[in-house]
Amino acid sequence: MRKFLLIFGLIMILFMHNCFALNYEKVLKNSNAQKAYQKEDFVKAEELFKQSSIEYPEEGRIHYNLGNAHYKNEKYDEAIAEYKASLKDEDVNKAKVLYNIGDSYFQKQDYKNAIEYYRDSLIENPKDADAKYNYELTRQYLQQQQEQQQQQQDQDQDQQDKEQEQQDKQQQNQDQQKEDQEEQQKEQQRQENQEQQENEKKQQNKPQPTEEQKKQAQRILDAMQRAEDENQKERMKKLLQQDQGKKVDKNW
Repeated sequence: MRKFLLIFGLIMILFMHNCFALNYEKVLKNSNAQKAYQKEDFVKAEELFKQSSIEYPEEGRIHYNLGNAHYKNEKYDEAIAEYKASLKDEDVNKAKVLYNIGDSYFQKQDYKNAIEYYRDSLIENPKDADAKYNYELTRQYLQQQQEQQQQQQDQDQDQQDKEQEQQDKQQQNQDQQKEDQEEQQKEQQRQENQEQQENEKKQQNKPQPTEEQKKQAQRILDAMQRAEDENQKERMKKLLQQDQGKKVDKNW
């Protein structure tokens, strides 16, 4: 029995020694990170807090401190993630964590989420004057942001309407030009068809010669041709006579 108690006592001593060593190491690392933070060496503080958060992931205060280091380094998304991770630990000051999350969203100009976390912080600690002030300030910023966004949307819509109106006018002009051109082509074709019909009608209305008139015209043409032939023969005869007279004179 005494032997058993001795062994049990040794085990307890070793266990307590290990726990003390573990807590001492955790406190030492966190202390070094805190010193770097107080010296405003936020990059080093972030690195040390990050190492501690990996080794002691259940320690909410380390996540909270790492979130503060991220915040100082303007890494607001990372800060929000660490703050939310710290909320898993019931020992952390929930009101402060929620307040810091609201601050991180405020820096991101995400005023809607910032208001929600400031409000949640006030629920945890209604006497927090800073949370009240930031809540009201952020509410004004959100209203101003929404008004600016609405104004920008209205301007964008007006610009789109103007551009659409201009496009519609251009399309109307193109359609009108096309319609006018087609109408001109139709009118020109109509006039050409009308002229052709009138010419055909004139040809149809023109009096056609009878068979007797045709024969008479042919007889006249034949007579004219015969007269022309006779005249041609007479001229040739005179020319021959003149040539013969010239030859006699030359031989003499």
